[in-house]
Amino acid sequence: MPEYFDFVATDMSRVPIWVKFPNLPLKCLSPTCLSKIASVIGKPIHCDMLTTSLSRLSYARVLIEVDLLVELPNSINIVLPNGMPLLKLVGYKTLPRFCKHCRFLGHIDSICTRVG
Repeated sequence: MPEYFDFVATDMSRVPIWVKFPNLPLKCLSPTCLSKIASVIGKPIHCDMLTTSLSRLSYARVLIEVDLLVELPNSINIVLPNGMPLLKLVGYKTLPRFCKHCRFLGHIDSICTRVG
């Protein structure tokens, strides 16, 4: 074991967030389709059990690795298999407080003490 720890700053801008997609058509609830939909926002990690088992059809919930430096959309455009476009709302479960200036979690840009 080393005598000291070598702490290296890591990128805190990429975090996993639960994302809700309410009222999706049944055709869009397959893992492949949900992965494509979630990819618009970030890197899909997995769906919750109720989404995977189709036990709850009112919304799908997907854990997605998102980049907090990028503005997250409140809605996304989906093209159904028949070619029909569909605008769907997106809900986020408790976004962390993140400062885009110093790239730290715990506070937001407007109260950052490093802004000079």
